[in-house]
Amino acid sequence: MGKTLRDHLFDTIRELGKSDLKTFKDKLNNFQPKEGYNPIRWGELEKADTVEITRLLVSYYEEDYAVEVAGKVLEDMDKKNLAHNLFQATGQGVADPTPGKHQPGLSSDEDSDSDLLRRLQALKDNRNVTEPQNDVMAPALETPQ
Repeated sequence: MGKTLRDHLFDTIRELGKSDLKTFKDKLNNFQPKEGYNPIRWGELEKADTVEITRLLVSYYEEDYAVEVAGKVLEDMDKKNLAHNLFQATGQGVADPTPGKHQPGLSSDEDSDSDLLRRLQALKDNRNVTEPQNDVMAPALETPQ
């Protein structure tokens, strides 16, 4: 059985050292989530270990948004490689490990649309639906004789 989003979150947070974990908790506490979500209270984060932080992220933000939140916090900490690996492992987007650059696979400003697109892509992948061939482009791809 493959890893869940929660597993990837846990693995990523586990990579942080003691000092970075403290910074992660502080930045997570100050993170302003999108409308409809509340920030995680400091009282819950202060003494939380990796398992508890993962649980809090998922319980406050649900798995998909928890990955996005964790990735943004990591990027804010200048842990671009960890964010990149998390986004890549979960298919949530692609973080460019170059400082200051994040290229989400789907815009976080369009969460309802991106969620729908992500679900449609998953359906397509699971059912092996093929893309229609674009016959208009076919002549341009042929090599001259």
